[in-house]
Amino acid sequence: MIDCWCFSAALQGQTLPLETGLEAVLNAEAISIEKTDAGHSLIMAWFEDEPDPEQLSAVVSRSVKRGQLIDQQIVCYKGRDWLAENRKAFPPLHLGPFWIYGGHVTQAQPAGSMPLLVEAAQAFGSGTHPTTQACLLALAEQRKKKRSPRRILDMGCGSAILAMAAQRLFPAANILAVDNDPVSVRTAQKNRQKNQISPMKMRAIVSEGFADRTVSRNGTYDLIMANILAGPLRRMAADLTRNLRPSGQLILSGLLHHQVQQLVGDYLAHKLTLEMRLDLDNWCCLVFKKRQRG
Repeated sequence: MIDCWCFSAALQGQTLPLETGLEAVLNAEAISIEKTDAGHSLIMAWFEDEPDPEQLSAVVSRSVKRGQLIDQQIVCYKGRDWLAENRKAFPPLHLGPFWIYGGHVTQAQPAGSMPLLVEAAQAFGSGTHPTTQACLLALAEQRKKKRSPRRILDMGCGSAILAMAAQRLFPAANILAVDNDPVSVRTAQKNRQKNQISPMKMRAIVSEGFADRTVSRNGTYDLIMANILAGPLRRMAADLTRNLRPSGQLILSGLLHHQVQQLVGDYLAHKLTLEMRLDLDNWCCLVFKKRQRG
């Protein structure tokens, strides 16, 4: 048995920024979300060691808007392996053609499914979050439409679950997974190794958007995925469309329903057409296609 620290916060409104900060900045071992009786979202993040109080305070202040935080606390649970118990509570997920499972799963994968080994219990990056699920379903639609992208970019890759899913669907493709957080990139590299994907087929690098030459001078991409937040997606509209080849597809997620209209307007102004919309819970995933020149 081990000691374990648990940070919990009750919020009104969207939780994704705080989820991302707890995972990417503080490297939470496990994250779960549930609804309270009052209708608020309760985020719980588990850590093997006590998180740095200053870092935790900074993540909360950056991620939570004024008036959104109802309550927060951090508790040390002694002599109980809460991480192992929490992981067991996350069963494998059969989503579209994908079989997403953690290392604790002993159940055999369904025949014909594509395995993705991603340690369970992290809400963002393990396939449990609606934004990730919508992206995975939108990605699977690309193969149903007989498309064969050869150059794929996963922008803001996190655990790289989307990049790995793309590799399963399109094994001939060259895939670049990019994140501005070094911890996320190290996680992406470890996940690539666990899933026995060759580094020649999938690379993971640190870059602030397209700042790194490996990303910006790699030529245009047939398919770009970006599962981040509405604000960054709007700011990146020009860069994302400029680096997408004509007739290429752009999969965007991390959007709440009320944020969709403005974002669609931004991308239509960059000569893209909206090809598909997927809604899961309060979240939305959009698929755009870049128009042919002329």
